[in-house]
Amino acid sequence: MDPILLCLDSGTTAVKAAAFDRHGRLLAVAQSDNNALRREGQRVEQDMTVTRDDAFHVLRDCVAQIDAGAVQGLIVTGQGDGLWPVDSGGEPVGRAMTWLDGRARALAGTLGEAGAFADIEAVTFSRPTAASQTLHLLWLQLNDPSRLARIAHALRCKEWLFLSLTGTLMGEPSAALPVWGDWRTNTFSPVVQESLGLQRGIELLPPFLDVGECRASLKGEAAAAIGLAAGLPVLLGPGDVQATLIGMGLGTRTGVTRASIFGTSAIHACFLLDPNLMREKPAGAMVQRFVLDDGYLCFHPSFNGATLFSHVAKLTGQPASVSVPSYSGVVMHPFFEPGGERAPYTSPHASGALFGVTAATKPADLAWAAREALCFVARKSHDMMNAPANRLTLGGGLAGDAQFARFLSTIMGTEVERNTAGHAGLRGLGAVGAKVLFDATKAQLVQDWITEPDEVLAPGHADLLTYAEEKYALFSKLLDAACGEWGTVSTIADRAQKLMEGSPA
Repeated sequence: MDPILLCLDSGTTAVKAAAFDRHGRLLAVAQSDNNALRREGQRVEQDMTVTRDDAFHVLRDCVAQIDAGAVQGLIVTGQGDGLWPVDSGGEPVGRAMTWLDGRARALAGTLGEAGAFADIEAVTFSRPTAASQTLHLLWLQLNDPSRLARIAHALRCKEWLFLSLTGTLMGEPSAALPVWGDWRTNTFSPVVQESLGLQRGIELLPPFLDVGECRASLKGEAAAAIGLAAGLPVLLGPGDVQATLIGMGLGTRTGVTRASIFGTSAIHACFLLDPNLMREKPAGAMVQRFVLDDGYLCFHPSFNGATLFSHVAKLTGQPASVSVPSYSGVVMHPFFEPGGERAPYTSPHASGALFGVTAATKPADLAWAAREALCFVARKSHDMMNAPANRLTLGGGLAGDAQFARFLSTIMGTEVERNTAGHAGLRGLGAVGAKVLFDATKAQLVQDWITEPDEVLAPGHADLLTYAEEKYALFSKLLDAACGEWGTVSTIADRAQKLMEGSPA
C-alpha cells in the first residue's frame, strides 16, 4: 500500500486540503471559502471556532476521496501573522485579530514616529506593523485589558489548528522570529517586549521546535471528525508564504531565485545565501531561514494584493475582471487596506490614490490600472532585493491571468514563468512533509513535488515597454510626493469618522 500524505493550508480567502502519494502525485483535493472572516471597518477578524470547523470540513472531504488507512501523516500551515488567543484550557478568547486588522494602525504610526521601533528592527530586521502580533497585544493592553488578562497563549492560525488537531501547544520559529526574535541566531529576544512596554509577551508564546521536530499525534476527537485513525503523526509546517514559495521552486529548482505571489496579499521574494546582499531593505521586509536547506528567503509581504480588485469593484459598481488590457492615463496607488502598507512601502498611514481620472475614464481603465499598480510595486520590491536576474516565477490567483503576467514581464524586463495548475502552497507543504516522513532527498523533492511551469512569457513589444517604463516612472514620482502627506490624510480620515459617529472631532 503506497503511503499517503495529507496537507492542510488555511488561508485568508480559502481553506484547502490535498492528498499526495509519496511520489508527489495528487490524489485528491478539497477546498472551501474562508467562512470565518469578519470585516467591520478597521476590524478584520476571524471566528476561531469556524476556522477550525472549516479545516476539519475540507480534511474530511479530502479523506473521503482516498483510502484513509493509507494516510501516514498530516502537515499543516496557515496565514502567518495576527493574534489567535486561547485561554489556559486551549479555548479561544474572542475572535482572532488577523493580519488585515487595522486597529493597531494608529499605534504603529505613533510609536514609529517616536523612534520606539529602532531597537526592535535592529534585532528582528523588520519593523512592527498593524499586522504584528506584538502590536495586537499592545492594542489589547491599552484598549481591552480584561480580555488580555484571559489570554494564556498567543498563537497563529496554524498553531491554533495544530492545537485543535492534536491537543498539543506547539509552534515552529520561522514565522514567529521576524516579529519576536533574531533570524541570525534563531532565538527570541526580550528587546521586542521591552521596547513596546508590553506587560505580557514572550511568555504567551507556545514552545517552539524546528520544522520536522514540531509534531504530535492526532487526537481521537479530531480523528473521528475527519475520518482518520487517532495517533496519526501531525506536523507543523512553515508559514503559508514559505510553503508556497517552496512549491513554486524558489530555493529548490536550479536558477529560480525570484518569485512573486499574488493572492489575498502580494508577496515578493528571493532566495539568498546572505541576506546582507540586498540592495535596500524596507522596514517591513522579512527574512526566514529556508526550512529545506541552507540559505534564507527574503521577502516583502504586502498587505495589498488581489483584494485590491474587490475594493476597486466597490468604487465602480462593476466587476474588476478584465478580458483584455485597458491601457489609459490613469495611475493608481494600490494601498486600500486599513492597516496601510508593510513592504516595500512601510507606513501604517499608506492610502490609495487615483491620478489622471476624467469623465471619459471607464471602469475597465481602473481595473487594469489596479493590475499595473501591483506590477509596479513588484518591480520596486525586486529592484530592492537585488537577487540574480533570472526568470521571475509567478504564483497565486493572478498567475492564471496571462495579460497580467505579460505586463509584469514587460515592466520587470525579464521572462515570467507561470503555472496555471495551482496548489503551489500545498505542494510546497507536501515537499516538507515528504522530507520528514519519507526521507525524500532534495533531488527527489524537485523531481516529484515541485511543479515545472507550463508557460513562460516574454516582455511585450517596444511600444508597450515604453508605455510601461514611462508610467512606472510617473507612478514612482507621484508616490514619492504623496507619501509625505499620508499622515495628514490619516488624521483627516480619523476626524471624519468621529464626525460621522456624532462625537467631537
